Amino acid sequence: MKDFPVIKFTIAFIIGILILPLIQFSFIVVLLSVLLLILSILLVRNVRFFRNFEIPGTIISVLLVIVLGNFTAHLNERKLNPIVSQLYIEKNITASGKLNQIELKKENEIIFRLKADKFIFKSKIVTDEMYFLCRLKGSDKERNNFYERMKPGFKVEVKGTYSKGKEKRNPGEFDYNAYLNSINILGIITINNPDDIDVIDTTPDTFDNLIFLARKYVDDQLKLLYDNNTAGLLRGLLLADRSEIDYETKTQFINSGVIHVLAVSGLHVGFIAAIIIILLGRFNIYLRSIVTIFGLLAFMFFTGVPPSVFRATVMAIVIILAFITNRSTNIFNSLAIAALIILIISPGEIYSPGFQLSFSAVLAIGVIYPLINFYVSKFRIKSNFLRYLILFFAVSFAAQLGTLPFTLIYFGKISVIALFTNLLVIPAIGLIISLAVTSLIFNVVLSSAALYFAQTNMMVSNCVLEVIKFIGSLNFSHIKISAYSTFDVIIFYLFLTILIISVRKFKSIKAILFLLLFTIVNIFLFSSIDDKPLLPENELSVMAIDVGQGDAILIKFPDKKTALIDAGQATYYYDNGERVIIPLLNYLGIEKIDYGFVSHIDLDHYGGFVSLILNNRVEHIFKPKIDSSLQKDLRFEKFLKERNIEFTYYDHQSMHLDNSRIYILNDERDENVYDLSSNDNSGMIKIVYGNSSFLFTGDAGIKSEHILINNYNNFLDVDVLKVGHHGSKTSSTKEFIKFTSPEYAIVSAGINNKFGHPSQVILDRLQENGSTIFRTDISGAILLIGDGENLQQENWRE
Repeated sequence: MKDFPVIKFTIAFIIGILILPLIQFSFIVVLLSVLLLILSILLVRNVRFFRNFEIPGTIISVLLVIVLGNFTAHLNERKLNPIVSQLYIEKNITASGKLNQIELKKENEIIFRLKADKFIFKSKIVTDEMYFLCRLKGSDKERNNFYERMKPGFKVEVKGTYSKGKEKRNPGEFDYNAYLNSINILGIITINNPDDIDVIDTTPDTFDNLIFLARKYVDDQLKLLYDNNTAGLLRGLLLADRSEIDYETKTQFINSGVIHVLAVSGLHVGFIAAIIIILLGRFNIYLRSIVTIFGLLAFMFFTGVPPSVFRATVMAIVIILAFITNRSTNIFNSLAIAALIILIISPGEIYSPGFQLSFSAVLAIGVIYPLINFYVSKFRIKSNFLRYLILFFAVSFAAQLGTLPFTLIYFGKISVIALFTNLLVIPAIGLIISLAVTSLIFNVVLSSAALYFAQTNMMVSNCVLEVIKFIGSLNFSHIKISAYSTFDVIIFYLFLTILIISVRKFKSIKAILFLLLFTIVNIFLFSSIDDKPLLPENELSVMAIDVGQGDAILIKFPDKKTALIDAGQATYYYDNGERVIIPLLNYLGIEKIDYGFVSHIDLDHYGGFVSLILNNRVEHIFKPKIDSSLQKDLRFEKFLKERNIEFTYYDHQSMHLDNSRIYILNDERDENVYDLSSNDNSGMIKIVYGNSSFLFTGDAGIKSEHILINNYNNFLDVDVLKVGHHGSKTSSTKEFIKFTSPEYAIVSAGINNKFGHPSQVILDRLQENGSTIFRTDISGAILLIGDGENLQQENWRE
């Protein structure tokens, strides 16, 4: 540690932050620790007896840093207003305060942060320092007008609808609300019209406004010079704003193992430094170094100072200053300095994915790359090209190995062709950034030359995007690994550390290969200790997925077959199939849905199936008989035929799955079913496993319930009822509840939905029956598991 003096203090500071949930040191403890350190220093320097006691002094210093880390984290704890933080959705609110930050213009909205000092709802006034993420809608013209005239620092009053960020509502889901809270944002205010924003004071914050204007200028020039695809990519690479890159493209970047190039970090900082140094090649080293430092600082502010860029910029500046002052430095000290500065400013960054991925990548390169280089040098490779190619692979491999646990936690997949893809993409990204910077510079002095560089860049960028799209869509491009835990992370890094420490002690290739095999086997063995499938084998699992105001029921049978009854809504802005159900299936390790049941052709029931089918995740579809008067039904069946998806109409049938049975209760021969509404035509599905039974009724209403009672009578008696039409009064008659007599009732509804579902009348009716009611709007996803004898609710959050 003598060669890396900062590391021990950075580690101690991190320990102090991590132990905050367990213990909080007060200011008195900090003061006493400082006094103890001063006393120990004085004793070592002035009292002969203590001069040989260097180690106790170091221990006291480290303990002090732990206390300081803990105290700093405690001071920076997010103190969210307790009144506003209890709200979920609240219409007609008013908030006033400063425009804290304005993001670059999006296609359908403008996002800015409001540092509020007043919040009014339902005639209640809350005065406190509160931060909100504001989303401005309205017409393009109105938004553009707002975007051009508003500046950071303006004091405004906004009117709109307040809502929490999306919480973790389903297994494996990202908790957006927790993320917002971690950066001190209480929630989201949606403003439908710029007229709902009143400007109170037009005094801007000079520095923040300067950065905003510079970012806006660069963004405008990119849109002027480039097509939409390339401009969106360059906005991500140069301005750290990936909002213009679509969800599918980001997924392909993940699948092909190059998502890191979209997270502005050391790679991009290195490219910027290289561009500046090349442009100033004829100037003396001191001028080049100073300009490079200022250029990197400018780039850091341009990108909004994300941790990865801050880390890379600090490291680069430390290295440049050490070089021009003839002082030695190393990657570990530079990394520790950068981490310490970031964590002093914002201790919560230790929990940020960007911080974790960025620092683990560079740390792994610093540790693993020299080791690989050591063994490569033993082969005495004569070809410089081959040697550099191998070493390039080594850097990429080291970074991917170091970030592997975090990649699995946050993305749930690992690319098996990432090394090859990086070999193509990283140099191409360097070229794209260089051409982009050159085109921006020339656009100021010679616009015709700028267009030439821009056209070249568009060709390169589109080629790169096509290559990534092709590679990312290959079935073998990535492996899905679900439910990777913190325990798995610890095991991985523990055995990786043992491997790195031990490998140089082994001389023969056989011994090294044996050590490598030993490490891999132990990682797999120990990682499996905490493995417990959420949906257990040989049991029936039924999960009501929270898709907001809609239905989606996932079923896993004891024979491993799967079914999905409805798939939630899909709109231009949010697709439950793409954003909720597919990630959930990946998390649960389910490759394909064997039976997809579309209860009826309403968007909040069948919409999500489109994405599932496009992604080849559904084998067979069951649906109501086609209604030729509904264009959406005609389009859906045409879509099924185009995608070669087999489908079957509901018509009084049953299926035997090992020891489970599925009954379709709809009977097209019954004369009473003619002229029923789309809702009343919903598929009626009963599932039986051992002593447990379930009934799913879609949006079926009173007419349909009467038909079921007449046709099936006591066969309707079940343990679990999926309450019809989200708990509306149009379903669940007293007679129907009497015949079904459910022990458990599941209501699938959106939080504070505009329809007022579920109706209190229906809830009272179910309670009178003695039913235990589960609601997705209250609990999120609901999971019931049965072994054929007993049925119980499982708390998936644990």
